[in-house]
Formats: sequence, C-alpha cells, structure tokens
Amino acid sequence: MKKKFLKLFTSVAMLALVFCLHQNVRAEEIAQPTEKDVYIHHDDGEDYVANRYERAIVVDRVVYQYLPEKDSYRIVAFDDNDEEFPEGITFKPRSEVRGKPVTGIYIDGEEDGPSYLTRLNLVLPDSVKDIEISGASFGSITLPKFLIVTPGVIFESDFEQIIIPEGTTNVSGIHNIWKLRKMELPSSTKRIGKYFLEDSSDLRTVYIPEGVTEIGAEAFSGCPKLEIYIPASVKKIGKNAFKKTDEYGQVKMIYCANNSAAHKYAKKNHLPYTIIDPVKTSYKATDLSLSTKQISMPIGAKKRVLYQVTPVYAAKRNVKFSSSNSKVVSVNAKGMLTAKKNGKATITVQLKSGSKKKVKLKVVVQPRAPYLSADSVENKNTTVFTWNKSEGEEGYELSCSDTKNGTYKVIKKVTGKTKITFKASTKKYYKIRAWYRTAKGKKYYSDYSEAVYHLGHMWF
Repeated sequence: MKKKFLKLFTSVAMLALVFCLHQNVRAEEIAQPTEKDVYIHHDDGEDYVANRYERAIVVDRVVYQYLPEKDSYRIVAFDDNDEEFPEGITFKPRSEVRGKPVTGIYIDGEEDGPSYLTRLNLVLPDSVKDIEISGASFGSITLPKFLIVTPGVIFESDFEQIIIPEGTTNVSGIHNIWKLRKMELPSSTKRIGKYFLEDSSDLRTVYIPEGVTEIGAEAFSGCPKLEIYIPASVKKIGKNAFKKTDEYGQVKMIYCANNSAAHKYAKKNHLPYTIIDPVKTSYKATDLSLSTKQISMPIGAKKRVLYQVTPVYAAKRNVKFSSSNSKVVSVNAKGMLTAKKNGKATITVQLKSGSKKKVKLKVVVQPRAPYLSADSVENKNTTVFTWNKSEGEEGYELSCSDTKNGTYKVIKKVTGKTKITFKASTKKYYKIRAWYRTAKGKKYYSDYSEAVYHLGHMWF
C-alpha cells in the first residue's frame, strides 16, 4: 500500500512539475518586450542614428512597438538595415503579436528616412485603427476595412496608389499625396470629408460613385491636373473645395449634370465645368491609356499596372488583364504584376465594356541589383569586393567612376563567384550590376548597386 501511495505521489508531483515548467515556458513565450529591447533604424555607424524604438520586436521584417498603456502593438518601421530589402514586395503585417493586437501604425519619413518604402506595397490588417503616416514613399497602401479615417492621418507622402476597401462610407484624413495620379472611391462611399486629397498636385482623375451626398470644405483643392466627375447625388459642397491653394492651382475640369449642386457650385465659384447627360451612353468608357508602355522589374518584384480610363465620368470602367507569358510575369485581376524569372512578357489591359479597347504593356524581368561592399586587406594594399548573389544572373560587371553620380566604366567582368580582390583606387567610386543573356544572345542588366567609396581609412 505504501509503495502504491509513493508511486501515485511521485506521478502527481511529476505532472505538477511538468505543468509548472509548461506555464513558465508559455509565460516566457508571451512576455512583451521591455525598454531594453531597442530597434535602431538606419544607424550610419557613427554618432547619428535616424531613429530608435524601445519595446520593439522584429517579425518578418516588420518592426512592432509594444505600447504598455494600450496593451497593444503598433507598426513603426520596416527592417532594411541589411540594405537588401526586396523591391516591390507586398507586405501584410500581422494583426496580432505575442498574443496582443496590432492596432496602429506610425511612420514618419522625415524622422526615419525610410527610402526603402518606395519598394513596398503595404496592406494594413483590419485590426489597425490608429494611423499616422507622413513623409513616406510607399508603392501602394491598402487601408483597413471599415476604417473611420480622421483628418491628418496620411499626409505629405508619395503613393502611386491608395486603395480604400469596399464598405467604407466616409473618406477623409488623406491629403498632400504626391505621385498619386488617380483615385477610385468604393461604391459604398457616402461622404467625402474636409481637405480630402488637398494639394495632391499629381492627381489627374477621381471617380466619385453615385450615392455620395456631401463633399467637405477644401476637398480636392490645390489639384491643378484633376478632372473629376461629380454625380447628381451630391447635394452639399463645402467652402473652397476644388479651388486653388497657397501651393497649387484650382481643379482642371469638373464634369456634372445640368442644374446639379456641382453645376451651381462651379458656376458660383468660377470653376471650369462641363455639363454631361448622365443617361446617355457617354457613361461607357471609350478610351484606355497606360502611364508608360514599357517597364523593367527584378525577379520577385511586384508592381501594379497604372492605367487611365476616359471619359473620367464613365460608370462602366472595369478592365481585365492578361499576360503573354505568365511564367515570366503573372498578373492578377487587380492588375498586380509579379516578376517570376528572367525574360519578357506583354501585359494586355482591355476595357470590359464600351469600346473594349486594348492597350499593351511590355515588361522585362531582370536580375535583382546586388548589394556591394568593400574592405581593405590588411598589410596587402588591396581591397576585397563582395556582393550577394542575384537570382537569375549569369555574371557581373564591376565599374568605377571619378564621381558618385558620374559615368561608370566597366573594369572587371566576373562569372561564377561573388568576391574579387585587387588593388583598387581609394579616389574612385565603385558599383556592380548583374546580367543575363537571352537565347538569342541579347544581354539584360540589373540596376546598379549603391556606390561604395573610400573615406579616411575605411570603405563605405
């Protein structure tokens, strides 16, 4: 009996010990970062640091900062300190980190200097409710569903595309956006708030769907290239909308129905307008154009097809996409290109209705630009140049120039390796690029790497 009791006691004790160990491990796994967990962004190796974040954690190149007062995380940076951040990548950050929700994003390009963001297509998770983005340069940004955007949350930034999801009823808080050429609001939109897209100087077309009833004060002001259709459903337009600002001129053209609120507003404020009949077939798209006819992309990159439908008031404006060689470049229903391997392909964009016009975009896929570094070889008066291997490459060309932005001349041709040592001039700048050759013998090159140069006793 005593032996059975001891055996039972030992078993219970072991189970209790295992449970405690499991709980301790679990507690360690979900422990949140502290002030000692610091992420330093863009450290130049000297005294200057662009930015630092305490209570930070990096997951899949996204830097999350824990906010104890909110018991949640916010996105604060994207880890490119190795300078090998993929070009054209699409990122959808996590909605939860270490058991806590990700509820915000704070990006300050002026403070953080994130030039890498031009290569990023950002898709924010629906858990994000607090947004503050300024001075950034995303390729595109997709906002969370049902987000109520407050004034001044996305501003003074370079975006090629802003995607507001279907289901959003009020849009505001986005202004001073450069490089944005067109904007299509979701059909669920009911109200456009104050200052929306104010001083967005590159904006050319905006399609406002039927059902929008109000446009806020100073919305679309300072948009001198903008041609915009305002449906008859709009009954109220705020003061100084579409007008010139201290920075830029007034809207280029307003299209509206006769005797509509938009017609009366444009006439009263001496804004250019064109009367259209909303029941005629002119609402069908008649023309289609691309922002460029040819682009190049490195392997693995993603990029949206930028196109323009005319007339701007066409309600039937949907297009379809196809690729002549999806093994080289694929394209999805939203016009997102994915470069898969070296080669060429033609992307066809066609109107689904109206004139059904087609336009073609030529795409060349090439190796990714290498990352070049240089180090002096001690006591040998030589320099070793190393670089990362570019996918799809057949060889590399190392070039030099007397000035950083001058003309670079090829000095070394390399195949089969990613390192070379020779006596390099400390007064010149060096760059490298990869290349591959097609079956017909034509060479295609990657972009150049960033230049390396010698300063003091070190290479940079």
